[in-house]
Amino acid sequence: MDRTRTMAQTGRGVLVAPIAQALFQLAEWGRRQQIRKARGLTSEVLLRDIGLTPDDLAEALAQPLTGDASDALVKAAVARAGHW
Repeated sequence: MDRTRTMAQTGRGVLVAPIAQALFQLAEWGRRQQIRKARGLTSEVLLRDIGLTPDDLAEALAQPLTGDASDALVKAAVARAGHW
């Protein structure tokens, strides 16, 4: 196989990972915006109903964009449900 052709194919593949990561982070940012909007409309009583506290929300939203805030919220709710 021609060396220049192999390098070009590898070069394109190298660009895909950072672009995909940026798109995932952008999507996560959008999900967090939705969580923030929903939090503004939700009372603490309703949060407690689903097993969360305002601190759980703040902690999940404070994570880096590389992590999934909704997964952190599910884990917090499951952990709190286990204490019942």
